[in-house]
Amino acid sequence: MMQSVKKYLRSSRGGKASALPEMERQEAVEPAVLPMARYDKLSAAQVCSHLSGLPATDLIKLGHHERTNQNRVVVLADIDALLGNEPWPGYDGLDVDGVRFGLDGAARDRFVKVLAYELAHQNRAGVVLAAQQKSA
Repeated sequence: MMQSVKKYLRSSRGGKASALPEMERQEAVEPAVLPMARYDKLSAAQVCSHLSGLPATDLIKLGHHERTNQNRVVVLADIDALLGNEPWPGYDGLDVDGVRFGLDGAARDRFVKVLAYELAHQNRAGVVLAAQQKSA
């Protein structure tokens, strides 16, 4: 593919292909620098134990990396909770019964997201207990 790009650049400019801009070359060769050393070697529990001290920009980087690589539900739920992303739209306006209703028949992923979000924000005992039922 790089050859075809070079050919295109030569034909459109009538000369030698220009080198890729410095930034693009670095991104193509170097992986993104993550805020945690050896991130991909860490267990989900190890990652989650270090998330609370990170700024939002680092959480966003880790979230993107996690989604495109290991995609661990627990890690993503904690990142989303720390970023203030509700488990579903309108969640913050629900009372305990409303959240329980939203969990009825839900997949495990939703329970994990609710538990992480609830522990990071409102920490309502009734919601935490309901979310713990299937998140383990």
